[in-house]
Amino acid sequence: MATAKIERAGVGFGISRQDGPIVIEARLHHDTISALRGVQVGFELLNGITLEQARKILGVLNENVVGVVVTTVLAVKTEAASG
Repeated sequence: MATAKIERAGVGFGISRQDGPIVIEARLHHDTISALRGVQVGFELLNGITLEQARKILGVLNENVVGVVVTTVLAVKTEAASG
């Protein structure tokens, strides 16, 4: 049976734009999730989305999303055969 590790962190969102579509970045408040250390997560928006529309999306995310939850499977435990 596998055991799972659940980690949580507060999150905010910001806008980034680099040579292409607008990206909404997830910005963790603390570096408490081991699986995400050194990782940046961004959501690429459709090409037609304007900066004003992206700001509205950003506002909705920041007002309604308070955290991120990551579940990782740690190991598979097997029962030793008794004989």
